[in-house]
Amino acid sequence: MSLYGALVGMIAAAGVLVAARGWVGVPDRPVRHVPDVDAAAIATRVGPALLAGLVVWALSGWPAAGLAIAAITLMVPLFFDAARRRRALVERADALAAWADMLRDTIVAHAGLQQAIVSTAEVAPAAIRAPVRTLAVRSARMPLADALRRFAGEMADPVADKIVAAIVIADAHQAQNLPHLLGEIAETTRQQASMRQRVETSRAKTYASSRAMILITGAMVIVLAVGSPEFMAPYDTAWGQLVLAIAGALFAGAVWGLIQLSRPVPEPRVLAGIEGGER
Repeated sequence: MSLYGALVGMIAAAGVLVAARGWVGVPDRPVRHVPDVDAAAIATRVGPALLAGLVVWALSGWPAAGLAIAAITLMVPLFFDAARRRRALVERADALAAWADMLRDTIVAHAGLQQAIVSTAEVAPAAIRAPVRTLAVRSARMPLADALRRFAGEMADPVADKIVAAIVIADAHQAQNLPHLLGEIAETTRQQASMRQRVETSRAKTYASSRAMILITGAMVIVLAVGSPEFMAPYDTAWGQLVLAIAGALFAGAVWGLIQLSRPVPEPRVLAGIEGGER
């Protein structure tokens, strides 16, 4: 009887909750966009990792070793991708600084803002030439401020935000000191890029030491497994596999920590929230 009473109470509580929701209303929730999945990129990264793990498992007979090798093989491309992204940030900062100088020189030569953008589109540095060309095309089809905001949203770079903000303000208020401001932005950007380059140079030894540590550890494990099977014999047991799995997880976690430390930290943007892309 008490079970029926509890069930009736739960139904009554649910009815009260539904009635309250219907009276107050449910707040609208933002639609979450599902990110695009690149199946080819996933297969390119996961395929070699699975193959390496299966090969190590088959040769050693240790599933824990296969899982550890698969995890490390999966993370190695991320380590090199972080280095590539850091170099790309430095190159893009230099390119934006050079483009700011081009805009300044063109405007000083008594050219308008839209004309200066079009004139520099074909000679902009290679790292930003495609986005600047798109900006030049859009500036002829829509208001300059809208085209610049979309350019900033697509670049998602704090230096690009500063250039866009300076041009938009100058276009709205007919400011006369835009060339000077663009020169200051270019100089500041070059100083930031130079500082990043010095930091990268100082970190290069640390990254090289980390890669050497990973390679030496892997080589030692292979040499011991091949040259001294009796030393590795305890890992043939279930407890040995558990210990090997823990050691492999700690090693893979250390590699993942190096990847996280090597990734560039995004800088705060002036025009954060600007959406790019075609409408």
